Amino acid sequence: MDTANLTQTTEKKMAGLEQWMAPFFAKLPHLPPNARQTIVTIAPMLALIFGILGLFVILTGGVIASLLSIVSIVMLADGLRPLLLLIALLAGGIAAALDLLAYKPLAARKKKGWNYLFYGTVLTTCSAILEVVFGAGTLGSIIGALLGFWLLFEVRGLYQ
Repeated sequence: MDTANLTQTTEKKMAGLEQWMAPFFAKLPHLPPNARQTIVTIAPMLALIFGILGLFVILTGGVIASLLSIVSIVMLADGLRPLLLLIALLAGGIAAALDLLAYKPLAARKKKGWNYLFYGTVLTTCSAILEVVFGAGTLGSIIGALLGFWLLFEVRGLYQ
């Protein structure tokens, strides 16, 4: 499969997921319009800040995780924990890169920027679910993801 087909297929699947999730979040309480406008106004800067910080944390965390994984493999004491840590680091790194990609489109109030944030949230949520299922994470990460989705869907209509 070439890159263009993969991109189109991924965008279709993510659009389907977005359409499936939208009615659920539409039923939840809503922020006042001025709060939504404030979120849209500061979103580009937050994406830029979290993207830079995320990549910094992932890069430094990756070095530490590599060392811990080697120790864990040698000791064979942690089971899936090193693999889950690697998945979390990869998901976090990709999400941070998506945050950086979202900066310009968010500043122009384009839906493409919102989509990048949505993709990153989906990715990190999947990672959090894996961690909870395998006993390496907490429900707090999933609650945080749900709050992130709620905020995203609160401002979704403000992007063209």
